[in-house]
Amino acid sequence: MPPKGASSAAATEEKKQDLSSLDAVFRYDKDHIDTLRKEAPYNRKENPRFFKYCKISALAAMKILNHALVGVRKGRASESGMAIEVMGMLLGKPEGETIVIMDAFPLPVEGEANFVEAGPRVAIYQTQLMDSFEKTRKETFIGWYHSHPFDVDVKSNCFMSNTDVATQAAYQRVNPIWVAVVCDPLRSLAKQEPQLGCYRTYPQDYTSPATLGPDGSSKTQEELIARWGHGYNRYYSMDIQYFMSGLGNKVLNLMSRNNLWVRVLSSTATLEQEYRDRLPERIAKGVQKLDQAAKSSDVSGSGGYGRGWPRGGGKQRNDTLEAGLATLSELAAEQAKGEASQVCKDLLFNAYQNVARVEAASSKS
Repeated sequence: MPPKGASSAAATEEKKQDLSSLDAVFRYDKDHIDTLRKEAPYNRKENPRFFKYCKISALAAMKILNHALVGVRKGRASESGMAIEVMGMLLGKPEGETIVIMDAFPLPVEGEANFVEAGPRVAIYQTQLMDSFEKTRKETFIGWYHSHPFDVDVKSNCFMSNTDVATQAAYQRVNPIWVAVVCDPLRSLAKQEPQLGCYRTYPQDYTSPATLGPDGSSKTQEELIARWGHGYNRYYSMDIQYFMSGLGNKVLNLMSRNNLWVRVLSSTATLEQEYRDRLPERIAKGVQKLDQAAKSSDVSGSGGYGRGWPRGGGKQRNDTLEAGLATLSELAAEQAKGEASQVCKDLLFNAYQNVARVEAASSKS
């Protein structure tokens, strides 16, 4: 029989080991990093996707998403009403086939809803920021992030435009261990979870197959362009994992146990103000696609939809119709989930009161 208190001691030791494993990602192995940079396996043509994984700290993910949402709110409050793209730098380190992002720092650069580019002023700011961190932290700048605050669609807006690909390729020529993170803030709000994508461009002497997407899927060029942009065969995506320190995980568990559960029960994503503000526009976008598909099938000019099919326009019409149906179907699913959540909460919190009222009314009658 084990001595009294042995089981509790073993449990305590196990918890310490768990916390230690969580904190392992924070260790800085200079020898490993120096060897990696010297051998440079990421520059070899035979292994164009050397860095396969990207670990993002909870702190960095929170700062990226918050910065992206600030751009959305600032843009909506402006005269144009267009959401603003934002940009920032990522601090981290390489670890085998993984790039670890420890922290994120906003840059004083903004763009239109579909374009952001760093200028000379930002380059000066970057240099000053890098010089300051060299004195206080072992990690170095290892990437950049920017937002794609486009309308919520059935697909994520996490992809690389031609400008993004050119920017990332330029960064990788200077620092081969470099990653690009793209944030979709509006979809993050709609889905109530972070929507981030991590990407790297291929080595200069490597040409990706024309039918291979950044995520490794094989599709037609039209499908790949629609999802990943025209530069889809010049970059690839990395698997994302999120992490936090052992102490941070412990504190979050305490907060969740004592406080955060209240929000889960008291709120519903579809009732959030920002979600409701965007809902009419999202519905209008889906209806517009259905109208376009319907009008393209009216070749008689009499206003009667579906009386004939235009030559050569069938595929485009079907694609538009499918896009409209997918957009509205996704909205319907979100609304159904929100309604189901409210019904469950009503049954959970109000069922007893409703039964009591019915019984009271019955006894009086």
